[in-house]
Amino acid sequence: MFELKKWLGQLLMPLPFSLSLLLLALLLLWFTRFQKTGKLLATCALLLITLMGMRPVSYELARPLEQTFPPFETSQHPDIDAIVVLGNGHVSDPAVPMRSWQNNIAQARTLEGVRLAQAYPQAQLIFSGYVAGDPLSNAEVNALMAQSLGIDRSRMTLFENNKDTHDEAVSISRYLKGKRVALVSSATHLPRAMALYRGQGLDAVPAPTDYTAKQSQQPQPLYSYLPKGRYLMYSEAAIHEWIGVWWARLRGQVNE
Repeated sequence: MFELKKWLGQLLMPLPFSLSLLLLALLLLWFTRFQKTGKLLATCALLLITLMGMRPVSYELARPLEQTFPPFETSQHPDIDAIVVLGNGHVSDPAVPMRSWQNNIAQARTLEGVRLAQAYPQAQLIFSGYVAGDPLSNAEVNALMAQSLGIDRSRMTLFENNKDTHDEAVSISRYLKGKRVALVSSATHLPRAMALYRGQGLDAVPAPTDYTAKQSQQPQPLYSYLPKGRYLMYSEAAIHEWIGVWWARLRGQVNE
């Protein structure tokens, strides 16, 4: 059931959705008399990929999510009992150094968790992230990175068996009930994560990191507005979160 839900969710992302439209368009153009419909679908697919790959579009999709919470300032939160770092992805390839196993998202989250662990030396450090197509869980790889940066392994607790943010929220909130928690995740993902954790009654303070919708203070050259793969990726991440927020509300998993 989880794999089916994940597969359907990925199919709704701009790139696979546009490619599906394009495939349907080609089938109509090559094998049917519905030429106008095929041309229309092909045009829509091209426009969708182009728009989602442009910086202004990805910015407008991600910025409202990323600016929901301010950056975490340790001076404003003197009492933190635990730091929860949500997982993302990695590849434990023995041919490359361990510090290169994480993807950029997991690395940014881990570094923010390490920063907070150094600021709160008595706080417990929680890593989440399950095993997916790799011998090691993402929680384990993130913990290894934190350990290499000087955090004692005895401070860490790993949650490796939950496959989505809601299941993690249920397990981790139950484990940390009554404690003051800093919740670390990507700024785009944090609104949904905070809603799910607070929905489970956890006293969580947001600690956003891994920003994508960053506005330069200088005028940008015109070529910077051309479609690029990374902006398509940012757009997909934002759309994934908007769909996730809607789905959580539909299922009654959040209070707001």
